[in-house]
Amino acid sequence: MSSKDYQLDLPVPVGGEDLPIPVADAAPQQEQPSDKAFLEWGNLVSQRHVRHLAFDPTQENLWLATGGGILHWKLELNRFVRYASEHGLPGNSVLAVTVDGAGQVWAAHEQFGIYYLKNDTWRPYRILGEVKVSCLTLDSTGKLWAGTSSGIYSINTPDRKPAIELPPAGFPPRAMSIVDENDIWLCNAQGVYNYKNANWVRTSDSVQPDVLTLARQGENVWLGTFRGLVRIDLSTNKLHKIDTTYPGEVTALAPHPQGVWAACGGQVGLATETGWTPLTEKRFNAIITSLLAGRDDQVWIGTHDGLLRGENKQILLHLTDNPPDVIGLASREKSPPTFSSLVQALSVQQFAGRSILWIGTALGLFRYDLFTESWRRYGQLASQDIRAIITSQDQETVWVASWSSGLHSLKQQNELQTAPNISEPILTLTAGSDRYWAIGLDGLYQYKNSAWVQVISNKVLPVRGWLQAIAQAVTDHVWLGTSAGLLLYKTDTKGLTPITGNLGSADVRSLQAINRDESEQVWVGTSQGLYIGNVDNWEPIPELENRVITALVWDKNNGSLWVGTDRGLFCLLSQGNAWKMVNEFNIHNSGLGANRVTALTISTGEDKETKLWVGTPCGLSCYTY
Repeated sequence: MSSKDYQLDLPVPVGGEDLPIPVADAAPQQEQPSDKAFLEWGNLVSQRHVRHLAFDPTQENLWLATGGGILHWKLELNRFVRYASEHGLPGNSVLAVTVDGAGQVWAAHEQFGIYYLKNDTWRPYRILGEVKVSCLTLDSTGKLWAGTSSGIYSINTPDRKPAIELPPAGFPPRAMSIVDENDIWLCNAQGVYNYKNANWVRTSDSVQPDVLTLARQGENVWLGTFRGLVRIDLSTNKLHKIDTTYPGEVTALAPHPQGVWAACGGQVGLATETGWTPLTEKRFNAIITSLLAGRDDQVWIGTHDGLLRGENKQILLHLTDNPPDVIGLASREKSPPTFSSLVQALSVQQFAGRSILWIGTALGLFRYDLFTESWRRYGQLASQDIRAIITSQDQETVWVASWSSGLHSLKQQNELQTAPNISEPILTLTAGSDRYWAIGLDGLYQYKNSAWVQVISNKVLPVRGWLQAIAQAVTDHVWLGTSAGLLLYKTDTKGLTPITGNLGSADVRSLQAINRDESEQVWVGTSQGLYIGNVDNWEPIPELENRVITALVWDKNNGSLWVGTDRGLFCLLSQGNAWKMVNEFNIHNSGLGANRVTALTISTGEDKETKLWVGTPCGLSCYTY
């Protein structure tokens, strides 16, 4: 069990240099699942963003549904197991988890589907298909109930149809409290409903959209609302407002023998029929998402920034602190992260004998040593919104673009230099055939004679759009993608030429230019698909029509192009005079963390094994081939 002194923050002082992220000797130990659904895949994703908690009374274990998968805490052993998309979950973003009376573990994905754990892999409950689940709960006998937009279902086993199917109560339930099939309470966007005589009955004549959650305890139904805690006395059907120390939004409830644990106004306390007893006077900065009553007067507290335990008038941290939980971790002085696992930029720095993977997130810059599997966080760029990263050709310098602080260069000696005369925000970077380029909201910059110089202002673009992408494979010209068409920039004459045809007005999101067979090939990723060609001869890739192309990377070892889109990852390979799709990965058929791809890069080890690193809004995925 973690002690209260176990630190939540990374050991990076204010203004500090690039420092390692240690794992304390007393830290909980990680166990690996015994099996994987997708052997070639792995995920590095934060599991601090807790959304739901469940307790297994038989094993006395705790289960956490997070924005980065499912975390299984073996409390007595002080060990934990991480489950992510490679273990069968349809992506890393999980909404809810619960353990039924038979010990079966169930989970609901954020977007669709119910999954169950078998032999350490997650499998879909196919009978309900891809129904969107809004909440999971257990009744008094330990039977599983799922609340969806299409109905309320009671499920006994993974291989049978739901034992009970009730009609929906208008809108999907936000929370449910169920004694049995004849005693059901739920709340949704219209208010509080009770299931009576085969019908849903709303407890109020007026719409009550402010009820966020509810819990049944004895002869009381407790309601968590935007404006505080309310108790419905079922013996009299009267409402009673509960006065708390900090009035405000009630985000979570958990039944207790004397009443309910409630998270109200950022404070956790025990509410009873006679009053309110705060656990401590402490108010949480992070949003409290879930509560779970433990033994005696213990309460587990799930937040957007990790798991805590309340007991004996104190709150104790119960966090792994192990990488990759550090990805997207905000400093304690700042608000909790909104995009806790959003990877926005990737680059590989290749040294003799080892490679460094640089990871740009919405909350800072990290580097991951692929040989030692050790993590570092760059202290001076902590909490920066990192949008692009490139490595110099001599591998000595890493250029990092930030939305808020401009462009920086990092040396091996940990020197941080901010590029002058270049305006933030910087949107993208590229290493061309003979120089480096940067794109900002005000135009195009070129790195020349150890200085960044603006060469094109957005004001002189021949199209009504802004620069979004850039690629260079030969010395005499550069390809520029804008929100309103593709441009060709001549480096000697400084001339800008719009490309005609379909690409003349296309929303160009990504570019990849290569020299292949003594000729230049250019890939143009748009919001409507992918094109290949050069100057005045462009051909669409039919299989990717109407896809938003978000990222491109060329694997020179086998001559393939990896294409990231808003709906999955694809691999194209040259066959004769055409390009054929040889791989299509999504959250259903692979360990991809999310269908939307935000960044791509490739690394190759000494064993010639290739790793494709895929940035997503739900962490970093890796495909080995």
